[in-house]
Amino acid sequence: MKKFTVTALLTLAGLLTAGSAFARIKHEVRAHVPFEFSVGNTVLPAGNYVFDSESPPTADNQVLVQNVDQPRYAVLVRVNDGPSWDVLPSAVADRGRLVFDVYEGEHFLREVRGPVNAINVEIPKSKAEQNAARNHVAAVSSPSQTTLGAGQ
Repeated sequence: MKKFTVTALLTLAGLLTAGSAFARIKHEVRAHVPFEFSVGNTVLPAGNYVFDSESPPTADNQVLVQNVDQPRYAVLVRVNDGPSWDVLPSAVADRGRLVFDVYEGEHFLREVRGPVNAINVEIPKSKAEQNAARNHVAAVSSPSQTTLGAGQ
């Protein structure tokens, strides 16, 4: 009986430890963006950013994009359908990446890709980006993209 009680207590302690470790997993990606960029209809300055789909005030299908050094620069953006970290397949296991569409020097956030259990989303085109795309197509053939490495 004592062996059973000790085994049960050790098993319970192991489960509690694993549960608390799981609770600490962050669903965010952090990155330095060296240029001004647009998210939705908001223009954000260059700087260090966190992209988070789990912390308040986010809801389903939303991502908080916030400048770490200047928190007043933040935007809550709706992402394409699905739970925000399952929308796209995970990026490489150790690092994430940000993908920007670029039209004549203007950068628009297109994707936030992170490692497994992190955020992996596609940002829908805003009206400002649609206008930039129309103007760009009239001027040249195709837009370019910029990809930045990110950490979790």
